[in-house]
Amino acid sequence: MRMLGVTYKTAWFMAHRLREAMKEGSVLLGGAGRIVEADEMYIGINEDQSPSPSRKGRPFLRRKPGQVKRTVVALVERGGSMRSFHVDNATKRSVRDILHAHTDPKSTLFTDESRLYTETGKGFAHHETVTHSKGEYARGSVHTNTIDGAFGIFKRGMVGIYHYCGEAHLNRYLTEFDFSYNRRSGRGFNDGQRTYALLRGAIGRRLTYRRIGGAQETPKAVAR
Repeated sequence: MRMLGVTYKTAWFMAHRLREAMKEGSVLLGGAGRIVEADEMYIGINEDQSPSPSRKGRPFLRRKPGQVKRTVVALVERGGSMRSFHVDNATKRSVRDILHAHTDPKSTLFTDESRLYTETGKGFAHHETVTHSKGEYARGSVHTNTIDGAFGIFKRGMVGIYHYCGEAHLNRYLTEFDFSYNRRSGRGFNDGQRTYALLRGAIGRRLTYRRIGGAQETPKAVAR
């Protein structure tokens, strides 16, 4: 707002239009000989409030008026891209639909011991798990540390940059962090390539202020 000399509402709207242009294509993650990690995270939970394996996938109850824990299911290809999705509730069906729509069945799937993946994992070339409830976080190459690290980047970014995110807009914030993760320097991307990818993603897309709920919800956070 200050740098561009526009109103706060305009800056907020512009930020969401940029996030809309960051949406990824439909190319499947993984493939033969490749590893895809899958897991869930719960937005707004302190470290000592993390869900136990026995309750994973079930939403947390309200702790205070207006405070609801939001569920995100994500997939990460080792050495490749990430895709994240906000869901009302992580169930066997919702997790299965996401995995089948975005992951090549020839992939090797790594997850924790959650029952959300037991049946769905049978549809992949291999399915390996680590048992977090018994203190097991890695067994050779079998682990979910890659996706846990990606979750950490998102959580630190949300707390340190935006501070607040309305649930109606959570998917676009996830899209922003996925876009950055997928074009990180470690994969050989530079600022010019990221800019080109963003401009290319804007082709054929249009986002109106009313469509993002601007008329119903006051903007509360944009990049400073």
